[in-house]
Amino acid sequence: MKKIYRTLIILLLFAIIANFSYRIDLNRAESERVGELAYFPSGYMIRTLAIGNQGMLADIIWLRFIQYYGEHRMTDLQYEYMYHILDILTTLDPHFVHAYNLGALMLTHDAKRPDQAFKLLKKFIRDNPEEWRAYFMYGFINYAFMADYKTALQYFRLSSQQPKAGDMPKRWAAYIAMRKINDPRTAWSLWIDLYDHTRDPIEKGIAGMYLKDIAMDIAILDMDSLVQVYRQRYGINPATINDLVRCGLMEKIPVEPHGDRYYIKNGKIQSTYQLKLLRAHPSGR
Repeated sequence: MKKIYRTLIILLLFAIIANFSYRIDLNRAESERVGELAYFPSGYMIRTLAIGNQGMLADIIWLRFIQYYGEHRMTDLQYEYMYHILDILTTLDPHFVHAYNLGALMLTHDAKRPDQAFKLLKKFIRDNPEEWRAYFMYGFINYAFMADYKTALQYFRLSSQQPKAGDMPKRWAAYIAMRKINDPRTAWSLWIDLYDHTRDPIEKGIAGMYLKDIAMDIAILDMDSLVQVYRQRYGINPATINDLVRCGLMEKIPVEPHGDRYYIKNGKIQSTYQLKLLRAHPSGR
């Protein structure tokens, strides 16, 4: 009896999948497609019926999803039910990492629905709280498509804290803190953490290079603030950085980490290293 019941359930599920394919087949007339997936059941209903066959059905729906995407990509560029399919798919298999990540990118780039991409990724995080790629993709979409660097930084840092994350999320977080939100002290803490913990000599070299740049940026910021104090106190800009030392605002001029030197021009601290970079790359560092 159990075998008969199981067979009937499997046949029912395949009938549902066949109906699913029918509804999204662009070769049929518009009236025959019945609004594509409007009446397709939820992933929770299918999962309940699947009784241990969720993975197999998820694979079938994934293949049909790729076909759905390809057909719309070649025709109308409309992806009205993209999220619906992905939601069904990831309900059947909550650990289908590729479906979450590629699906979120497609929702953002192709369907122009980043709101649905974030909804899918929040589901990814909820069902896989230690999966570093869930947080990483959330950060990546905020970085690459939304230009929301603070949110991207937050999620890259969350990604880096997961057990199997490796060094890549730390590198992304450190880069954003340094280059996109102009927070050199946060960037320093992130890069020094990467430098101290990475086992990859190439990664260590890259981190060391960025740490030099950040140390220079922090020193310039600190000395610029002292220039302002000097200006308020004496009513003029200091002629040289040594003036900050002579008046007691600074004990000594910090060492320039690249082996160059600091100087003051028009009331702003600069480094000869920056001047070299500007000459080598006139469009910017």
